[in-house]
Amino acid sequence: MRRFNKEKFKRLLDTDLFGQNLIYFPAIASTNDHAFNMLDSIDTSELESINGTLVIANEQTGGRGRFNRQWLSPAGGLWFSLIFKTDLRTDKIPAITLIAAFCAADVLIRHYDINVNIKWPNDLYYKDYKFGGILSESKKIGPSHMMILGMGLNIAIEKKILDKIDKKAINLQDISKTVIEPELLLTRILKNFEEQYAHFSKSGEIGSIFKKIEKILRYD
Repeated sequence: MRRFNKEKFKRLLDTDLFGQNLIYFPAIASTNDHAFNMLDSIDTSELESINGTLVIANEQTGGRGRFNRQWLSPAGGLWFSLIFKTDLRTDKIPAITLIAAFCAADVLIRHYDINVNIKWPNDLYYKDYKFGGILSESKKIGPSHMMILGMGLNIAIEKKILDKIDKKAINLQDISKTVIEPELLLTRILKNFEEQYAHFSKSGEIGSIFKKIEKILRYD
């Protein structure tokens, strides 16, 4: 099974901050848990040094979704957590999950011609088949809120393993019928999210992007 190529990712990355500091693991229990552990070990004077850090793993052995549900994350997927500082008011923070879901969906629609729907509030679907999800968590350190944005996407997981995860799970490569390079996909998602988050962070206004989100949003 092909492993994530750190050097290729760094060559392709075109962000100002998000993902510039990369921490990669062949296997780890949970990228979100590792991100939390990193935050637990620093104080307010070190927040800038960790801001924008990306934690990525080739596979997770203890991945989790909302409400601590198990999230099976074998090789063949894209499993990562982004750490960043936010100045948003507490009541605005939940919108980050939806914005991140939209940014991933938008990339897949525009660059890979995949018909994506966001199932409220954090799952990514193709028709009735789930291929991804987002888990946003936050931690207060001093006066600052640090966000941990976790995302998992099925790209090319072996069919027999995918079937064990869920009969309704699907790979992005099976939808697109083409090879999807995880490094390129991730750089596109990070670039899109950095831009959309920056706008939201400055304006605090989600109306303009929510008009786009509504077009692909489902509640069932």
